[in-house]
Amino acid sequence: MTAPPLRCGLIGVDSPHAPSFTRLFGDGVTGAVPGGTVVAAWKGVAAEDFPLSRDRIDVFAQEVAELGVPLYATPEEVAERCDVLLVVASDARTHAGYFTRLAPFGKPVYVDTRFALTTEDATAMLATAATHGCLPLAGSPKRFTPEFRRAVGGSGGGADRVDLTGPLPTQPGHPFLAWYGVHLVDLAVAALGPGCAYVDASTGDRVTLTWPDGRVATLGGEERWSPLTTGRVNGPRGEGEFTIEAGPPMLTGLLTSIVDACRTGIPNVPEAEVRDIVAIVEAAHRSRTSGAPVTLT
Repeated sequence: MTAPPLRCGLIGVDSPHAPSFTRLFGDGVTGAVPGGTVVAAWKGVAAEDFPLSRDRIDVFAQEVAELGVPLYATPEEVAERCDVLLVVASDARTHAGYFTRLAPFGKPVYVDTRFALTTEDATAMLATAATHGCLPLAGSPKRFTPEFRRAVGGSGGGADRVDLTGPLPTQPGHPFLAWYGVHLVDLAVAALGPGCAYVDASTGDRVTLTWPDGRVATLGGEERWSPLTTGRVNGPRGEGEFTIEAGPPMLTGLLTSIVDACRTGIPNVPEAEVRDIVAIVEAAHRSRTSGAPVTLT
């Protein structure tokens, strides 16, 4: 017997992912991603110093409501009505606080792309999840795309070098790499695994990540946004290349991973990778501002 669709709740709707997730899930059966359906949302609170949130929250809230999703006054009211919570608030400064409010419900919580801005917050969030039996879900949608996964598979697995290029725009309150650059960091960790030892963002236009065994990832791109992310993955059986184009179809792998994780109880991204991604972004900012490489402990 097929399980009923998971009832999903949106927390913070100031991101285009809010209406996109709603449309892709659809009714949970006939949508592009079966297995989940959005049944509730909380608008969230926009920071005045964050234009992408402040200037879009009302538009996206209206769009979500017009798709038939009721808006509630608090995230707790959404949590009471749902099986899984999707924190899609675009301002990563809000994520730790929202997660702390949701984890006590003991339900899976996905935090969209930018899990946390500091390793201290990420560690506390994961500890809170463990205390309350909450399944923490994370990850850039780009790591779940078939393009990226084919490239990693084409390298024979066990990649030893990854070169990634994509847009690197910044936003207020989000340090270097913490806004869009986190997508590249996520892909690097997805390909090479956790355990990055050195981060060098001190010179040139590319950031170099080095693992203790000599494996390397380089990250670079222009500050202006563009829809394309490209990469080359080198491994024991050769080389795989990929190009990912941002847009709603890019999100389907992520949503499928969320449904699968909720059904199995296994995180869609290992906690060690979640912590490493945040630590690398934090170290890149320190390296860029200090002008010296940073060692991760």
